[in-house]
Amino acid sequence: MKVDKDLLALLGEAGATGLAKGIYEVRREDRFRHAYEDELSHWKFFMLRKRSRLELPVYYALLLFGILIGTLGMSVTRSVINYLERGAIDFYVKNYPNDERIMEIVEEERKHFL
Repeated sequence: MKVDKDLLALLGEAGATGLAKGIYEVRREDRFRHAYEDELSHWKFFMLRKRSRLELPVYYALLLFGILIGTLGMSVTRSVINYLERGAIDFYVKNYPNDERIMEIVEEERKHFL
């Protein structure tokens, strides 16, 4: 069975947007606002390639998770963000090696490391 990489990227960015928004709602720092804005733009980019009914449930689930993570302190927040960003970057590099726009997204994702 072939995995739909655009669907995975779409849902990943929907989740990343929710997570970033949730953390920003708790922590209210510019770096988290910028991360949220970047993730939202990435989600919109993948919306042009693919749509899914799962986008909003994933967004809201990760929004709640982001609020929880944000309340657990910077150490937990840093660990979760760095783990997820590493996974996203690996996914993009492996699945979209020759796509210039996605390599721009990868560079933006690298700026989110804490």
